[in-house]
Amino acid sequence: MLGAGDDAVPVPAGVLRFRAMSRWTLFGERYGLNTPGRKNGAVEPLGVDFNLDTIGVKQFESLAPVQAGIRALAGMPDWVASLGKSVVRVRDQVVATPLGVELGVTSRLTIGALVPFVTATSNVDFRMNPTGLEPTIGFNPAFTNASVLQANTLLLAQFDSAAAQLTRALGTCAAVPSAPGCAALNANAASARTLLQNAAGFTAGLAQVYGGRNGAKGFPFVPVAGSTAQASVTARVAAFRSLFASFGSAGIVGTGPSGAAPLTATTAQALFTDSSFGIASKPLATSITRGIGDIDLFATLNLFDSFGRDVNKRIAPKGFNWRQSVGGLYRLGTGTLKSPDDFTGLGTGDHQNDVGVRSYTDLLWGSHFWLSLVAKYDWQMADQIVTRITAAPDQPLAPAYRRQTVGRDLGDVFELQVNPRWSITDYIGISAHYDYRRKFSDRYTGTFTVNDLNGQPLTIDASTLDLETEAREHRLGGSLTYSTVAAHEKGLVRVPYDITYSHFETTLGSGGNVPKLVQDQIQFRLYTRLFGR
Repeated sequence: MLGAGDDAVPVPAGVLRFRAMSRWTLFGERYGLNTPGRKNGAVEPLGVDFNLDTIGVKQFESLAPVQAGIRALAGMPDWVASLGKSVVRVRDQVVATPLGVELGVTSRLTIGALVPFVTATSNVDFRMNPTGLEPTIGFNPAFTNASVLQANTLLLAQFDSAAAQLTRALGTCAAVPSAPGCAALNANAASARTLLQNAAGFTAGLAQVYGGRNGAKGFPFVPVAGSTAQASVTARVAAFRSLFASFGSAGIVGTGPSGAAPLTATTAQALFTDSSFGIASKPLATSITRGIGDIDLFATLNLFDSFGRDVNKRIAPKGFNWRQSVGGLYRLGTGTLKSPDDFTGLGTGDHQNDVGVRSYTDLLWGSHFWLSLVAKYDWQMADQIVTRITAAPDQPLAPAYRRQTVGRDLGDVFELQVNPRWSITDYIGISAHYDYRRKFSDRYTGTFTVNDLNGQPLTIDASTLDLETEAREHRLGGSLTYSTVAAHEKGLVRVPYDITYSHFETTLGSGGNVPKLVQDQIQFRLYTRLFGR
């Protein structure tokens, strides 16, 4: 009884074995690396890099001029621009339906192909500013509300009018010192000129941040209504109103520009989708990718089998037996790679070609127990892809200018499987599974000189994508098989087939890019003779 997992048993000469499988893989956690506040190798949420207490200049470099402008306007040199707090939960699901066929060319040589059909779903629960008190800035309402822009324009006009009144009074009093009220104004002429200078700088800042001058809308982000920065701006408007009034220049009646509302999960999606903010990506939301995965073409050669060709020895084995096979694989990169514009999305495959070698060893004791030892090594071939070059693994929100064509050489993979099996009867068998997987580091190449979102030249190197790509994984599982193959050999049933249910879980991992998988699968295999006896 074969059951789940690889083994050294060749498909009999002239026999065609069809395989259909349904596999469900779930993961919402990973084994982390270099995550602040966590030990390396600790289990952490899959979306941990998107969970930010403060979304500021580090995540959106276009906020740098916004932060500088508001600091100057509010008179708060240490003020920090923050869009607030994000809470992102990611749970991925991959449903694969591999369909395969294997042909026994001779009693020792088997060839085959496996074509997976894949539906990859990244379930994203994105929340923004759960209390509404986290952000210091939000979207400038002048961009969407004409009345707000009009109010800003009116406030600037009131400042201009008050400044013009004071400028005329200073000119008049300098020419006619005896005019009514000029004695007091001339005595404080220096203070009046300082007021005019300061007011000019303040109104320039108001126009730059909030908009309203010559139809301009200002920065896309302004302080949140009720925040300390917004209160400071409002207080400075009131102070200028009082100072102008003290010099007899009235007309400033506005209390200050309108502040912003805190971003919500819905409004925050514009940060990603609106190209004017520099990210130009898909929304941070659930996405589904469907298609063919990477196709495997393989061959297995049996080198030794202590059973020989004696069917009776296979049906009722005694003592110790063993068999050894080797194999080769060529994997076609037919899968769909994840979109570089979808930060949480999944692909249906790696979309690059692989070459692999295999070793299969079966050790059998008596008529019930046997053990398969399987070693695999895959060389992943170099290619080129379009991706976003992140500055670091924990900074996934790479701007659009980091979207480049880079050289890619995924790390080779070594895998060791141990599959102990117990045939309870001719029809029922159980097995356990241990799988150790070691993936070596990826290598990305390409250096690009670009301008960042503030127009400053910047050199980016694709080698930053190499970080945290080396991985180790330990996986345990078990399976239950119902098979009519042995009964068919005894002439008890007409159709030889087997059905296996398996369950696997990742129990230990390291490297920072290792998901904690839970996998269930059902496999059906049907044997039919194509030629020969």
